[in-house]
Amino acid sequence: MYSVFCDVPDKSVETQHGHIVVAFVNGERLVKRLYCRNGKVALVAENPKYPPLVVKEGVELTVWGVVVGKFKRMA
Repeated sequence: MYSVFCDVPDKSVETQHGHIVVAFVNGERLVKRLYCRNGKVALVAENPKYPPLVVKEGVELTVWGVVVGKFKRMA
């Protein structure tokens, strides 16, 4: 038996700076903290080993929802 952690996104919550979001960047699904300041948009990992992903022109970003919870499922 093993555990699977699942994020619970809510598409009805308006995204804001600092929210943890489920996003698609060029088709790849990511769960990161949203940074929106001074016209700059980035997705920032909670793990400092990973650099921020700055969203530049030409990058396709779709924010699917704001993470509002997490649950653990035993499989």
